[in-house]
Amino acid sequence: MRDKVLRFILAISLILNISVLISAGYTHYKQSRYRSLPPAYELQKGSSHLFEELALKPEQLTAFQEKALPFHAAIAKKRQEVDRLRTSLFGLMRADNPDSKAIEATIAQINKAQEKMQKMVVAHMLQLKAMLDKDQQQKFLGLIEGAMAQWREMQCP
Repeated sequence: MRDKVLRFILAISLILNISVLISAGYTHYKQSRYRSLPPAYELQKGSSHLFEELALKPEQLTAFQEKALPFHAAIAKKRQEVDRLRTSLFGLMRADNPDSKAIEATIAQINKAQEKMQKMVVAHMLQLKAMLDKDQQQKFLGLIEGAMAQWREMQCP
């Protein structure tokens, strides 16, 4: 009787260990599938990626990745330009006698760079949307709209 109880406990232990290994393997597989994606594709509400939420087919995922990586490199370059211009703007503002024309010109440059970035983002979103079926398109736009609604503008003191 005692041997049967020990065998039963051993069997249950083995089944639990195997299920934990399978679960860990599956989790690793799902995470590694999306590891090469830019951080912008992570949703704010959870740790899942936008691509997971859309349940992309493998060919869609490949196409998204091919579009996403060069896009994010270009956006990062534009952000650096805006950051540089903002630093320049604060330098102008710190002067004892700020040059209002130089400040206005720098603000205009910042606006122009941000406008270019916004146009790049919209064009990229439309490219990605075109690769999706109707249900995925609605979910895609809903997720992005929700993420944008979570961002709050910084207010001046």
